[in-house]
Amino acid sequence: TFVVMFVVSFLTSSLAAKLKSLAKHSAQMAWRTKILLETSQDLQKAGSQTEILSIIADQLLKILQRDIVVYCVKDEKLQEPEILLAEESDLKAQYTTDQEKQVAQWVLTNNKRAGAGTETFSDARCTYLSVRAGEHIYGVVGVAAAGKGLETSENSILLSVLEECALAMENQRHLEEKEAAAVLAKNEQLRANLLRSISHDLRTPLTSISGNASNLLSNGDMFDAKTRQQMYTDIYDDSIWLINLVENLLSVTRIEDGTMKLQLNAELLEEIVQEAVHHVEKRCKKHKLRVQLSENLILVKADARLIVQVLVNLVDNAIKYGGTHP
Repeated sequence: TFVVMFVVSFLTSSLAAKLKSLAKHSAQMAWRTKILLETSQDLQKAGSQTEILSIIADQLLKILQRDIVVYCVKDEKLQEPEILLAEESDLKAQYTTDQEKQVAQWVLTNNKRAGAGTETFSDARCTYLSVRAGEHIYGVVGVAAAGKGLETSENSILLSVLEECALAMENQRHLEEKEAAAVLAKNEQLRANLLRSISHDLRTPLTSISGNASNLLSNGDMFDAKTRQQMYTDIYDDSIWLINLVENLLSVTRIEDGTMKLQLNAELLEEIVQEAVHHVEKRCKKHKLRVQLSENLILVKADARLIVQVLVNLVDNAIKYGGTHP
C-alpha cells in the first residue's frame, strides 16, 4: 500500500508540475503573441524609419525585460544610438563605449550577429543583430546579454520582431521612393508649364518689337514724326517689359534660394494699376478692360514692380481663360 501510494503521489506531483509549467508557458506565449500583434499594429502607424526603430525598441524592452540599444542606419553609417534601460539606472554610458560601437559597426559591415553569446566580440555587453531585408541593412539592435545569454525562446521572439521591423522598414522605403518619384514628376510638370507660360509671355512683346522694328526699317520714311515716335516708344516699353519679365524670373529663383529682397516703398495704388493696364491693353483687343478705382488717393507700401507683374498675370489669365465675351 505504501509503495502504491508513493508511486501515485510521485506521478500526481510530476503531472501537476508539468501542467503548471505548461500553463505558465502558455500564458507567456499568449502575452508575447499579444505584444507581437501590438507591434504589428504600431508599425502600420509609423511614419518614418526612425519611428519604426523606436517602436521596436519599446516592444523588445517589454518582451525581453533587458536593456535595448538601437542604431539607425542612414547613408550606410550608424547614427547615435537610442538606449532603453529595463531598470532605472545611470548605466547608459556602458552601452556607448568605443568597444560597443565597434561591435555594432562590425555587424553593419558584415551583416552578421556579433557580441555577447557569439564567437565575435564575445566580451561585449550586448548581442547585436542587424535589421535587414535582403542585403539592405536599416539598423542594428543590441540586446543586453552579458552574464545572461539569450534563451532559445527569447532568441526566437527577437528574430520574429526584427523580421517584422525589417518588413516595415522595407515598406516605408518603398513608400518614400514612390512619394519622391511623384514629387519629381510633379516638379517636371510644373517646369514644363512654367516654360510654356514663359514662352507665351516672351512671344507677345517680342512680336511687337520685331513688327515695329520691321515697319521702321522698311517703311520708316512713309510715317510721320508722331507715328515714328509712338513706334519708338512702343519698342522701348516692350523692351523694358522684357527686362522686367526676366528680372521676375530671376526673382523666382531668389525666392526658392531664400535670397529674395523686396524693395518696399510707398506707392500710389492708382499708378500701379495703370502701369499694369498699360502692359495688357495691347492684348485686350477682343475684351473690354474696365478699371474702377477709389476717388481717394491710396498709398500702399509694396514692391511696385512685382505687384505690377502679379496684376498683369491675373489679367492675362482672365484673357486666356475667360472666353471672348466683352
